Amino acid sequence: MNVLAICCADLHLSEKPPVARSVEKDWLAAQARPLEQVREVAERHKCPVIYAGDIFDRHDPHPLLINWAIENLPDGFAVPGQHDLPMHRYEDLGKSAYWTLVEAQVIQDLKPGVLDELKLGSRVWGWPWGVEVENVDDNLIGRDEVNLAVIHSFIWTPGLGYEGSPESALAAAWGKRLLGYDVAVFGDNHQGFAAWAGDCPIYNCGCLIRRRSDERGLRPAVGLLMEDGTIQRHYLDVEEDWWADLDPAVVTAVEGDPTMREFLDELAELGPDSLDYREAIQRYMRDRDVAPGVAKVLMEGLER
Repeated sequence: MNVLAICCADLHLSEKPPVARSVEKDWLAAQARPLEQVREVAERHKCPVIYAGDIFDRHDPHPLLINWAIENLPDGFAVPGQHDLPMHRYEDLGKSAYWTLVEAQVIQDLKPGVLDELKLGSRVWGWPWGVEVENVDDNLIGRDEVNLAVIHSFIWTPGLGYEGSPESALAAAWGKRLLGYDVAVFGDNHQGFAAWAGDCPIYNCGCLIRRRSDERGLRPAVGLLMEDGTIQRHYLDVEEDWWADLDPAVVTAVEGDPTMREFLDELAELGPDSLDYREAIQRYMRDRDVAPGVAKVLMEGLER
């Protein structure tokens, strides 16, 4: 049976490694490993890659990363996720690094609700972050082509959500919104799973590149969209991934605090031999209520 497309999501490409992967010798090379596997699978099956959002971790990464992505991201079709959008606003898509990939013809943007014929036995509707999903036109239901919805929106099943996950985002609650689709591919929830929404099978891609400490136990995979509308999971080799063995309390504090991440980026720019480096650490600890474990790590850094 032919494979029509390779589906994945939540790459969150970044110039610098997240704290949990900070021991990687070359973070760009670490991100290239799964991308090369995606490319190999796509070339083997002679089919396109479909990205269900969040290609970048932020909408305005350093030009170095944008240029790297142009060279290393397998060509394909995509919808933007909230991390790809300035202030999470779809109307500002043209101001993003995602749009640079479109202009560079690395990806083809799937417009909201606009049918895109892949000419490979499938019809694709793109539904970016924040755009309401619409049903398939009755005239297109029941034909030979697979009607595929590519959606970036949080969706979950029991045990694969977060505390307080809204019931309206349950996979089972999506049935009426997916009428007419033969299959729906989702991005946003980094935990991959398959489920049903009424008569429509759902494939939530999960993260392609693991970044956070709580993602260490996940198995990144791509979905192989088959010509009968089913999706088969193809797991990636992540044996070469390196993880930092840090105090869990410190990792949690850093990962959950955007200002802390920005502060660490600032330190990386200064360099450990700079006098401004010591001043920045002291100022941060003086001005903020720093968790004891974080303060300990910062002080140890000053003493080295």
